[in-house]
Amino acid sequence: MGSICLEPRNRFTLIGALMVVIGLMFLIYMGDAMIHSTKQYWNGVDSIERVDH
Repeated sequence: MGSICLEPRNRFTLIGALMVVIGLMFLIYMGDAMIHSTKQYWNGVDSIERVDH
């Protein structure tokens, strides 16, 4: 009976750890995309300013 009670807890722990890993991967991906798009934006602003002046 002891092993039957521990099985769902272990499963929930595994699912929780998997969700944390997926969440961290998503945050890293989104952060990288934001950095990349911000660099592209500022490079575009710099080139527009150079043309105007």
